[in-house]
Amino acid sequence: MAKNPTIRSLARGLRLSVATVSEALRDNPRVKPTTRARVRAAAEKAGYWHNPLLSAALSAVRRACHQEYRGTLALVDTDEDNRAQYFVFHREIAAGAEARARALGFSTELFWIGTRAPALPVARLARVLQARGIPGAVLLPFNTAQDLSAFDFSQIAAVQMDHSLVEPRLHTVLPDHYVSMLHALERLTQRGYQRIGLCLEHRKDARLKSKWSAAFLAFFRSYARDTGIPALIEPELTREQFLPWYRHYRPDLIVGHQQAMVDWLQGIKVRVPDQVGFFNLNMTESTGPCAGLDLGPRRLGAAAVESVVAMLHRHERGVPEFPKTITLEAVWIEGPTVRAS
Repeated sequence: MAKNPTIRSLARGLRLSVATVSEALRDNPRVKPTTRARVRAAAEKAGYWHNPLLSAALSAVRRACHQEYRGTLALVDTDEDNRAQYFVFHREIAAGAEARARALGFSTELFWIGTRAPALPVARLARVLQARGIPGAVLLPFNTAQDLSAFDFSQIAAVQMDHSLVEPRLHTVLPDHYVSMLHALERLTQRGYQRIGLCLEHRKDARLKSKWSAAFLAFFRSYARDTGIPALIEPELTREQFLPWYRHYRPDLIVGHQQAMVDWLQGIKVRVPDQVGFFNLNMTESTGPCAGLDLGPRRLGAAAVESVVAMLHRHERGVPEFPKTITLEAVWIEGPTVRAS
């Protein structure tokens, strides 16, 4: 009775090392593409089936004895206006990604896309990652829409952290902005707020496919309420735009990102939260104590790494035919800028 094929028997037949065959079956880019194709063809012909779950289980057993280093994952950001500026939200994502990667046996390294050092052009960055044998990447939330069609994803498992790519379409991990806004408005109206105003910079809404403003409008439409307050959404939110809007519509609560609005209100002797409240849509952008949403950047970074590592276990690389999205709801944070419950 013929024995089931093993990695060792495949290695003997191909006159390759066991390590090379093992890495080829895991689609490791360190192995030449021609060799990977040869090994896979031989494995298929012999009826060998590689079980990634078994490999993962064995790896876990080995890590119980000693931490096994399994490779580096890239964190990719873009330089805005030729500045490699690391936003607080991105730093928190990177911290969560690094911690989760370390627990899974990986390290992380930050790379920039751009035209000036330390950034690299799109096509060159792809070659650098491939040359260094980096198998996976997490694309941090890009501040503006990016076209990465020149990036060769064929040898890498990648997820994006926002719907900010024009091309290609990748698996995505991001906050559930829509549901988070709905649930926040539910709690705010339960505290007696009736005239709630939304103030945003246009880019912060547009890069999320207008989820903030869409959820805001949908909430009041669903509950048959009309705030009578049009959202203030401008390319740049300034005191000169905000104060006339506030004086005209007199909201009892303002929802937005820019906590400077509290200073502008206090500058005209409006008391916060006695006369008007403020609710921050992203607590990493807060400049002082306030109530708002924790979008969970560290949880997002960890989830993105888990997605990339799972793709590696499944030998999934390149642009997916059917991209999937994982969303995490934000967490309500109490603060002194809204009424107590």
